[in-house]
Amino acid sequence: MKPHPVHRLPAPLEAAVQTLKLAARGAVERTIESLGLAALAATNVFQRDGLLGAQFELNRKSAVFVLTFNDAFDERVTRELGPRGGAPPARAAAWDALTLVEDREVELQISAERFGLETAHKCEWELRELDAYVGALLDASAGESVRNPLRPEVVGDAMIRAVDAVSERPDVRKVLGAEIGRSLADALPAAYGEIVADLRGAGVQPLSLAVRQRAARADGSGVATDFDTLGRPLDPPGSAAHAGPASGLGGYAPSRAGRGAPASGYGPGLRGSGAGRGGGTPIGSVD
Repeated sequence: MKPHPVHRLPAPLEAAVQTLKLAARGAVERTIESLGLAALAATNVFQRDGLLGAQFELNRKSAVFVLTFNDAFDERVTRELGPRGGAPPARAAAWDALTLVEDREVELQISAERFGLETAHKCEWELRELDAYVGALLDASAGESVRNPLRPEVVGDAMIRAVDAVSERPDVRKVLGAEIGRSLADALPAAYGEIVADLRGAGVQPLSLAVRQRAARADGSGVATDFDTLGRPLDPPGSAAHAGPASGLGGYAPSRAGRGAPASGYGPGLRGSGAGRGGGTPIGSVD
């Protein structure tokens, strides 16, 4: 298999990629054991035969799985960090072969996205911290949004391609994809936590949740807009959210000023106010 260059990544990201590869290798070892236990507990003969067949294939080709996962993961990470320009056109192929390849690629993409969504719920907080550190490493403060190349979707894509390399039987692929995916999803929160701890120990400063300023356009038109670390625009200057509250005592808006109203915005009191001045009969006097 052709090794893909990982030396273009920053050194902390190389260590993070290696951590995820070790997590995938551990998931394979746990899957081999879990398939045997599941086969012993199966009550259906066909189900037991399917689990034992999947265990046999994975145990026999575990090295192939690991190598394929490493190559596919390196290739996907490199593609995620590469320029976002258009890819060169591929050479022409037969219509039937092109349809089969496209169908399989669509299935792989859908399965990887499903794995990413299901796993993201288990490691939501770890991914939030990891996004901040990866954004700092990839200089996401320049205004262009940078997606995390270590997100679960990328890991799932490499895992599914590695499962395809283990066996060509659809039933075995289905069992291996489900079991390895479950084991890997359980291992990713700890792996992401370890990566965050390593990045913190290496002195990487994460992107804070403070406001990042996006530069104005080159023609000078428009107003610079504030964005948070997730790329969501905040309220621009001059909007209603930036307008301060009306001046009043204690931060409250003053009431509608009437005749004889004091400068504080509150109505006149009973004593010392100008309400009794002018007309009226004083207390204790007879008109």
